[in-house]
Order: sequence, then C-alpha cells, then structure tokens
Amino acid sequence: MKKTNRTRSITLLLGLVMLLGVVLGACVDTSQVDAWLEQSRLGEESSQHVEESETELSTPEGCTDAPVVKGVINIEPTVVAVYGTCEENAVIRVTGGKKDAETKAHGTYFIAEVQIWDRNTLLKVTAQTESEEISLEREIVARKDATADTLLDGNSVSVGLNSRLYFDKMVEDLSGTNLYTESELGKIREYVTDTVTSYYNDRAGGQDVELIYLLVPNVTSVDKTIVPEDVIGKTNTTIYQQVVNTLSQTRATVVDLKPVFEAAMQDEAAMSKFGGVYRETDSALTDYGAYLAYRELMNVVAQTFPEAAPRTEEEFEWKNITVKGGNLVGYRELDGEVINEEIIAAVPTFKLDYGKNAAGSTKISSIQKYVDKENGDYNYFLSADSADGINGVTERWLIDATDREDAAVLPSAIIYRDYSSLSFSDILAERFSKLMLGKMNDLNINLSNAPQYANDDDAVVDYIIVILSEENMDSAFSLALS
Repeated sequence: MKKTNRTRSITLLLGLVMLLGVVLGACVDTSQVDAWLEQSRLGEESSQHVEESETELSTPEGCTDAPVVKGVINIEPTVVAVYGTCEENAVIRVTGGKKDAETKAHGTYFIAEVQIWDRNTLLKVTAQTESEEISLEREIVARKDATADTLLDGNSVSVGLNSRLYFDKMVEDLSGTNLYTESELGKIREYVTDTVTSYYNDRAGGQDVELIYLLVPNVTSVDKTIVPEDVIGKTNTTIYQQVVNTLSQTRATVVDLKPVFEAAMQDEAAMSKFGGVYRETDSALTDYGAYLAYRELMNVVAQTFPEAAPRTEEEFEWKNITVKGGNLVGYRELDGEVINEEIIAAVPTFKLDYGKNAAGSTKISSIQKYVDKENGDYNYFLSADSADGINGVTERWLIDATDREDAAVLPSAIIYRDYSSLSFSDILAERFSKLMLGKMNDLNINLSNAPQYANDDDAVVDYIIVILSEENMDSAFSLALS
C-alpha cells in the first residue's frame, strides 16, 4: 500500500518520540532534533556538506567529544574514506552505509572505509573513548564517483585496521598472488650467478669484490595489525621469501632485514627511544628503520673494510618532530596536515661535507632529501631535474670523496636502490670513498660501470649493492626474465 503524507508524518513523529526517549540515557543533543527531522524528510536529496561537520557542538557531561570530519574521499565509486580528528585513540563508528564501519583512531586522527549506496548516502559518525559515553553524531553526505577507481594511476591505497593505510600492491605480496614460477626462479639464479661470475672473472682481475642484495620487507609483512585478515588470504610462501631463498643459492651475499625488523619491533625500549621501524603515513622506513638497514649492510662491508663499520646510534641526535602525512596520504588524496605523524629524526653529528658539486657529481651534504623539512614536510624530494640546481635524493649521483683523510681504507661501490633506501642514502654514502648512487628504481645491474667508479688503484668497484624492497621484487629482475 502506498503511504500517504499523513502516514509519513506519523512515522516521523514516532521516530521523534523514540529519539527523545533515549535522550536522558545517552549523549543526544536535543537541539539537533529539528535538524534530524528535516534530514529524514530530505533523505537522499540532502545537500549537507562536509565543512558543516566542523561546527562546534556542546559535549554533554560524561560524553566523548564529537569527531570532526575533514573529508570524504572516494576509493572506489561506492567506497569512501571518511577521515578527520577526534579524541585520542577513540573508537569511530560510521553508520548509514551498506554496512556499519568501525575503526580505532590513530592518535587524534581517524580514517574509516565505508561502502555507500549507489546514490548520495547520509552517513553518521560518532566517537567513543574507553572512559566516556558515545559522542553526539556528525552527519555528512557521501556521493558516488564513477571515476574514482582510475584516479591513482596504479598507486592505489586502501584503508586498513586502526586508521592505517597501505598500498594495494602490498596485499598481492602478502597473499602470494604474484609468486614466481620455478622456471622464473631458475632464471633469476642464473642471472645473478652469471653477473657474479662475469664480475669476478672478466673484470675484477683477482680483486676481492662482492655483490650484495639488501632486502627490505613491506610494512604489512612485519606488522600484522594493518591489513584485515579476510583481505590477505592464505599462502605457503611469499615473493619475499622466494627471493631470499633463491638469492641464497647464488654467490651473492643476502642481507635479509625481515628478522632484524621483527626483533626490533619486539624491543620496547628501542621503540620508545628511537620510534618505530616504518613510517605510519608513508611506505618508507623511519630513521630508526633506516639506521637498522644501514647498520646491517655496513656490518657486512666492515668484514673486509673495518674502517667502513657503521656509525653508532650515539653518533646521531634523535629529535622528536611532527611531520605532514607521507606518500600513502598523498596518493589517497587526504590532507597531510590532518593525517600527520610523530617521528624521531636521526640527525648526524658527524661530517657529511664530502665530494664536490660538479656535472654529474655532488657533495653528500648537498643532496636534498626532503621537500621542506623546515615546515615539517618530510616527503622525499622527487621532482628535481638538471635545470633546477637542486641535488634531489632520487637522482643518479657520483660522490667522490678522495680528498678525505681515510679514503685509502674505505671501499668503493655502485648502489642500485629503490624508495626504501632514500632515508639512509646520505649516511650510507659517507662510509665509502667513491660511490655511484643509482637513480631510484633503476635496478638493472650494469657491469660497464664497475671500472668507472672504482678507486684509483682498483680494476673495479669493491661492491655492487642492490637495495630492494618487497614491493619491487616482481619487477626488479626484468632483465633475468626477458
């Protein structure tokens, strides 16, 4: 039977009576009743905007402050990320979509993933801390965006547990959906073995040289509190473990950082003093995670070149800094001022003023690592080119420090690297007398560079080093599989 206007009015009034009936037992603001009634009439035609969610509400005694919604971003046409600020570590609930969503705030910000209806959807957002009652509701409208799945150009970012973000690619790595075949693993072994053999026999002329792979796991492979279990699936192995096992069967030296990071994250004293291993809003390592990677690598080098041993933790000043959200926040198109994080930055107390600024070469101290660290923007400087006069950390650089007093006892190297290396490329360069830092993500080994960047008395460089993160493993051996 079709409802009359009278029937609709009775229904609305009954709803209003029920709402008023729970006022005394919960944190409901009676001043919002008229607005609630009007929204009920409007339904999907509501034109309420996100900015209205920042209106101050008077929090009733004993209740959690209402969350402030800063934005609604479409992840897919009918999946949105609702984000904003709230009381520290509050539980955020979003209702009104196809399924109620709940997440725990990360500090004082929250990000919740919500599936909406195939039309404008009125969402209601509340917060609740452990010691207080549920907050007043915020109401926002989420809209379908048919183009949302094409916006990120392959760098798709999902909202995980506890208001964390992760690249969708990391789920492929974690769930084993992109494994190498046995034939492909054989080709990788052959490629690496041939590289080492050619290096030793054809170029080194008896010189003691070494090929090192420094392998960096994804955050989702080490921290199990980010990705929901139902997203991961089950696998007997991962591409990371495949590469570790395969390279261990060659003449290359393998430095596996996964057990190092797992042990560090169990060390409560270290985590408190130096911060975590991975950034919370970026896919990069923290400065402490970077230090651990640097330390493990240089410990291997120091077995042959003792003077190249890693600097100690005490040779850095560890400073607490609030920084803007990183690449995960940027790719998800969230506000980096809202989704920010506390980091502990490692500031070297030792000299980095080695090398010279010339065509194709640079001083270590001239490399610009961050976009604008004076203003808390610790995103990596990615956009430099030869015309801007800035030595960006992602570019290809020769650092020739032959003028330093200890040059004669330090090694030379070519380093191929991806994004995971950017936070420690500078302190790594300081441990070599001559070093070619490859352009970010140029991971194909070129042996013709081995004599070019060697120390004066050597036939080739002492080390070829590949710094490879898990998220790049399925593309790093393209020459081997071509």
